[in-house]
Amino acid sequence: MALNAPGQTREITVELCRALDSVSVAKPAAMRVLSVVDNPNANAQMLAGAIEVDPTFAAQIMRLANSAYYGMSGKVGNTGFAVSVIGFAAVRSMAAISATGLSTQSAIPDGFWRHAAGAAAGASLVAVRFGLPAADCFAAGLLHDVGTAFLHGFDQQGHLALIAEHGTDGAGLAAAEAERYGMGHDAAAAHVLATWKFPAPFVEAVARHHEVMEGNPLASAVRMGDLLALQSEVVDEAVAGELVAAGLPIEEHEELVAATSERALEILSTLPVN
Repeated sequence: MALNAPGQTREITVELCRALDSVSVAKPAAMRVLSVVDNPNANAQMLAGAIEVDPTFAAQIMRLANSAYYGMSGKVGNTGFAVSVIGFAAVRSMAAISATGLSTQSAIPDGFWRHAAGAAAGASLVAVRFGLPAADCFAAGLLHDVGTAFLHGFDQQGHLALIAEHGTDGAGLAAAEAERYGMGHDAAAAHVLATWKFPAPFVEAVARHHEVMEGNPLASAVRMGDLLALQSEVVDEAVAGELVAAGLPIEEHEELVAATSERALEILSTLPVN
């Protein structure tokens, strides 16, 4: 792909930032949920009330809470209980998906939802290794690649060309995106999530999910979950090496990859994907 002309990347970046800052304009109900989650005095019933303003979103939350993933199949009968089961972090991530319109957007890269579900599954499986709640890791894993969908919607044909050259995920794709748009999918996601007041460790975990980093356990869990998702899709020696570098001994790979694949299918069945 040809390089942008001098000054063109900056113009594209400005246009992209405008697009990212307006992704939620048509989703006031979901934004209301994000606002309630951000309230330190909010409780499950308050959040349930905000969710129930949008019956479709309420049904999605109930479906997730009753999924095999949480082991509560058929036992969750109201939204307040559903919030207690899946946790505020998961509600926040599901609301973000709704707010962005990703559940109805046709311009989504192939395999996007499958990989999102896999990363959510993998990150939640390794949460205990990092002393974190599984719900927090699930939420960050689910949104870690949301910037890919943003860039794809912004410039579908151009982004498809980048994917064809650099693959559907990875630091190489992020670098190529940054060269073309002024930011990669990791930075694009962080831009939106920071604007929506997601916790700083969460934003950092999404922004740096292609690297092994110290000082942020959530980022480490998301990195490992991302790699487990990739390995559950196509077994790759290079990914196995990255998992080892991220702190997962080789002898544990097979069991965790299998568990990630199984849980990903359960999660995928609950996501608001048309």
